[in-house]
Amino acid sequence: MNILNKFTNKKITNKMKINSFGEGSDTTEYHPYDSKLPQVFEDIKSLINNTIPSVPVEHIGSSSIPGVGGRNVLDIAIPALTQKHEAIRSKLKEMGFEDSPFPHYLPLLVASTTFEEKEYFILLYVVSSDNETYKNWISFRNHMRTHPDDAKEYDNTKKQVINEGYTRGDLYQNAKAPFIQKISAKIKNG
Repeated sequence: MNILNKFTNKKITNKMKINSFGEGSDTTEYHPYDSKLPQVFEDIKSLINNTIPSVPVEHIGSSSIPGVGGRNVLDIAIPALTQKHEAIRSKLKEMGFEDSPFPHYLPLLVASTTFEEKEYFILLYVVSSDNETYKNWISFRNHMRTHPDDAKEYDNTKKQVINEGYTRGDLYQNAKAPFIQKISAKIKNG
């Protein structure tokens, strides 16, 4: 496969492909920020855009915020009109994405990929661009990218909740929710 990343004009490294998520785990461990995540995301985005041209592909979650560690999962959102969701999900499944084995409040596809001999797990959401959760993800990401002190505090919060034993996915999300709500209020109040 010889595909160019449309945004960097570089050949996609490592002949990246989408692999099965496998059995996966709903247990959360803290991993320091991986500086290769932006390149992995750009390569996946290019693969998606080569299969589904012109869909926006957004890097969200901790892996999109430089310096913030987390579960070592690449979170991706594709905002699209609701009537296009099923066709997009179908194309993504043809690429190798699978329905999530874990319960989630939004429809979720999962996969993995390998980059420089390291496996990366992918959580992919196809959502409406006017979905409040999606809008909150984008505003949170953008805020954290431009407020390094808040990003550092978020990183420390994530470490702390895991160290306190909140390692099951839902418990981990709930334990860090007060921090996310604090930053969301800060964003809203400008």
